[in-house]
Amino acid sequence: MGMLANLLGELMGLMLLSPIVLAAPIAIYWLFNQDPRKARPLAYLSVIGLGISAIIATYIEYIEVVISWKSIAYSMPWMTVFSLGNNFTIYVSFIANFLSSNMGLITAWLAFIIGIYSLDYLAKDYRLGWFWFFYNLFAASMLLTVYANDLLFMYIGWEGLGFSSWALIGHWYKDDDELSYVGRFGEKLILDKPAWTTPSYAAYRAIATIRFGDIPMLGAIAAIGILGGSLILTPVSGVTAIDWPHVISTLGIGGTVALLLAFMLGPYTKSAQVPFNDWLLTAMTGPTSVSALLHSATMVAAGAYIFMRLTESLYAAGVITYPGIEIMYLVTVYVGLLTALLGALFAMMIDERKVILAGSTMSSLGFMMGVTALAPFLPQQFATISIGYYVIPLAVLVAFSYLIVHALSKATLFLVSGHLIHVTHTRFNTGNLELGKSMKPAFYATLAAAITLGGVPPLAGYWVHAAMDEAVTETISVAGYGAYILMILTSLAYVAFLARFTSLNFIKGEPPHAHEEHGKYPLMVAAYTITGTAALAALALPFTITPSIFIHAGFDSIVIAIGIVLWIIFAIALIKPRVGNLGIITRIFERRYYIQVFMDVVLAGFGFILTLAAFYIYRGIDAFFNFIIPNATIVLSRHIRSIQRGYLRTYLEMLLVTLAVAILIILIIIALL
Repeated sequence: MGMLANLLGELMGLMLLSPIVLAAPIAIYWLFNQDPRKARPLAYLSVIGLGISAIIATYIEYIEVVISWKSIAYSMPWMTVFSLGNNFTIYVSFIANFLSSNMGLITAWLAFIIGIYSLDYLAKDYRLGWFWFFYNLFAASMLLTVYANDLLFMYIGWEGLGFSSWALIGHWYKDDDELSYVGRFGEKLILDKPAWTTPSYAAYRAIATIRFGDIPMLGAIAAIGILGGSLILTPVSGVTAIDWPHVISTLGIGGTVALLLAFMLGPYTKSAQVPFNDWLLTAMTGPTSVSALLHSATMVAAGAYIFMRLTESLYAAGVITYPGIEIMYLVTVYVGLLTALLGALFAMMIDERKVILAGSTMSSLGFMMGVTALAPFLPQQFATISIGYYVIPLAVLVAFSYLIVHALSKATLFLVSGHLIHVTHTRFNTGNLELGKSMKPAFYATLAAAITLGGVPPLAGYWVHAAMDEAVTETISVAGYGAYILMILTSLAYVAFLARFTSLNFIKGEPPHAHEEHGKYPLMVAAYTITGTAALAALALPFTITPSIFIHAGFDSIVIAIGIVLWIIFAIALIKPRVGNLGIITRIFERRYYIQVFMDVVLAGFGFILTLAAFYIYRGIDAFFNFIIPNATIVLSRHIRSIQRGYLRTYLEMLLVTLAVAILIILIIIALL
């Protein structure tokens, strides 16, 4: 294992550096010559860097399969931190196990395939150097987050994701093309605020929201290191992991809840949980390539993935059922499932292609977070599952399986959406059966992704949804019926908007006003055909990972009945995809539950008032010390000089007045006492 550990360190170095190093030439070239035609070979070089990472991720997966998912870890001391009389070491630490290897595999290959798609999609873009450098940095940062085993080292990748997302969401920073906006141009919110969002403003909203969660998360990491004596998540040979029992016993129930909620603010914001979800919807201003990667297996999935890793660590330490931890997990169950329902309902009413899919992602992330949070509440006989040498909490396995199905399906839907925008020159749902017949690969890929992700039998999503339903059912005694109701309602709405998206773009939508030749983009077609086929092939996952979990759940009579209802809803939504105007309800959905109004008007206005108050307080203090006191001193000085005349009578008069005032003050004090 020692040789494999050293090999992992070398492989990780190559995996993380290749995309960045091979994207540097186009970034440097673009500084001096903004010619897309001449820069194209350098764009291919960037994609090669992503391909190298994908091959390495595949090799790591192969090693893991051969050794039956026995964890391989590489750790090298980086720095030692001294605090409060204790010290702990921060490691450059990587781990390859079932969770990280599979997540790394899906991340690396989707980044590579979407990179190939981008060669066509952004062939004539005015900012190619910027795009390829930050796209590859984005992919490398996610891979670092996935394989890192030290919390601070993981946080470096986490921050790389945030910085890169800001650069990519605001890629079209000129704000000169309405096609890249989110919302209907010209509509207003309250106080004359625009209802639409430009790329530059969307990038600002994303980084501001994410930063709100990252700061307390960093503070929580520091506290965990100081109290737990380590930042290593998964125990490995020769390296001490976080001493969770000591952390919890030191902080007590209230302190543990506060610590974990501070940590979880990072995943809550990055994974767009309510009320931090609106940045995700306006982030659709970025290129579709960015949306496809961000929404499938990178940034937004990173929050759910880190929550899964945290759950693993707490379970391994035997503290997952401690009261403080259970409180935080119960909160996350309902935050996640409420996010899932609101995202699904939102996606049913919106008419922008990419924003519908963003609502879908919001809903799916809610599923991942909510199901993972069921881990402490499952009965002991269902608590964990063994895969080779690997032991994983059952709730984490089910949520992670859903993450894989979602990643493949959502990447496909976004890539198709980008092709549709290129062909029809609109970001709104447009397309009839004639368009569907002329774009058969896109129609096929959309249908494949929709029925896979929708949870209809017998495809992969059905078996995963069945296991999710069973996990919620087993925890009703603790989590209550509310969680089960939220999950069922979300599943019904989810399949409806997927069918609606398919129908409005390929079957019963309005004929497109413009129709560009779709055959001009062979790489785009190849990319989403591959990912759509992979989504269908994901049917093999439940039958190969742990069939006893997924197949048993899928053959439950109630689950089968729900699956049939989902097929009926899917068929009805295909035939009748449009919902009539529901007045205020429709307006609430179109305004994204007015969360943007709350953040951009109410919170921003409150912040402006605080800033204005602070400014005037500062000016008042400044005036008091720089003008009032000096001027008063000058006046007093002049007055004192005026009475210094050398006459004894004048001095006696001043002394008597002073004594009289002093006696008066003393008498008043005595009277009050």
